[in-house]
Amino acid sequence: MTTLEDVRRIGAAGLVAQIRERDMPAFGRTVASIGVLTGDDKASASSLAAIILQDAALTTKVLKLANSVYFNPARAHISTVSRALVVLGFDVIASIAVSLMLIDALLSGGLRERVVGEMGRAFHAAVQARTLAVLHGEANPEEVFISALLARVGEMAFWCFGDEAAQSLDTALATGVKPEVAESEVLGFRLRQISVGLAREWRLGSLLVNTLERGESGGDRESSVILAQQFAVAVESGWGSPQARQAIAKMARHTGRPESELTAVLLENAAAAVKTAATYGAVDAARMIPVPEAQAEVQAIEPEEVSGPDPLLQLKILRDLSMLLGGRPSLNDILTLALEGIFRGIGMDRALFALVSADRKKLVGRAALGHGATAFCQAFQFVLDASPGELINAVIVNQQALIIRTAFETPLRLDRLIRAGGMTPCMLAPIVIQGRAIGLFYADRVSGGEISEDDGLGFFHFAQQAALGFEHVMSRVSRP
Repeated sequence: MTTLEDVRRIGAAGLVAQIRERDMPAFGRTVASIGVLTGDDKASASSLAAIILQDAALTTKVLKLANSVYFNPARAHISTVSRALVVLGFDVIASIAVSLMLIDALLSGGLRERVVGEMGRAFHAAVQARTLAVLHGEANPEEVFISALLARVGEMAFWCFGDEAAQSLDTALATGVKPEVAESEVLGFRLRQISVGLAREWRLGSLLVNTLERGESGGDRESSVILAQQFAVAVESGWGSPQARQAIAKMARHTGRPESELTAVLLENAAAAVKTAATYGAVDAARMIPVPEAQAEVQAIEPEEVSGPDPLLQLKILRDLSMLLGGRPSLNDILTLALEGIFRGIGMDRALFALVSADRKKLVGRAALGHGATAFCQAFQFVLDASPGELINAVIVNQQALIIRTAFETPLRLDRLIRAGGMTPCMLAPIVIQGRAIGLFYADRVSGGEISEDDGLGFFHFAQQAALGFEHVMSRVSRP
């Protein structure tokens, strides 16, 4: 329990540390991982895809947003995270994933009415800010959207995790005291300071930090965020209120558009904000957005059934793999899509790819999805010693694809695989290029579920398509 006395003693910096270390440690670690990727020009899309695919609910929501009119106006159908990264880009998908995880975390408790109110305001401001950026001719309006969406992250986190201190501030605000006055008197600091601290801690983007620290003086993009925030607050007093008219006038000057023309756009945006919030899974927040006349439809994301193979998804991913071969894919593009097909399409608990070393003496895990994927990938290392009767050697040396349902049904020794964290039932398929095995795909069901013949056919099909893709890339590279 965080008491008011504790909060006054530790201040904004202490509260930021508490949120990071006690209240949202898992979120912080995941966001840090994504932050490292977005800050690395050499980071592969497969690394980001792997982070998203570990969480089935997150995968569902990312794909839902990737197919929405808001992020995908051309309505190019996207079935996989891998395809979403290609169509929308690395940074957009990373931002969507971070936002989704943050919203899920902040809807978990606390003073829910305050949290939901802040969140509804944030979605409204985000949609309006993106439009202001577009009308002003700013580059990367999606970054403006995300910055506006997360601009009050400290306020939302405080209402979620502030305990007694949040209750005390809520009581003070209920008397009609201005927020800036109540925050300083009750807490001894402004909630905005928490937003700045969390934006820096979680590396939520330079635009967001500049907006929080410099406001409209930071530049035109920062102004788009600030003006949209002011408007989202003002319109809660009514679309025809003096506050709303004043906010619209400022936005009109910022964009150079007539107020009447801009007002019509803002009205459409409010309805779009309702749908966007619902698509993010924040249905209660969507209902808080003021929309005149008929309310926009509020429809929650239906939970995805993740209960085994999905033949239709398998076909879509195999089609995407075939389409990749028509262009100039990288080995990572092919690998990421094939692993996603095995993991999501066939419905395996884990999917892994391992590569034979250049001297052909070792097999080393390179990428994995699913339960404990990172640790499993690191442990998946084997010396290729050609010893007879051992599973890994049989797959690589003999180029033998296998389905192993129980340890008792095969004469091969499984001891090395089991020590590395593998288990039955499992499937293995070598990737053979020009007569040589360069690696293998492995998949298993940690839950102990059976592997059917159809599962095996699908697995081997993905391995074959990946092999064709690898050969295509390697032949292209080897051409003079």
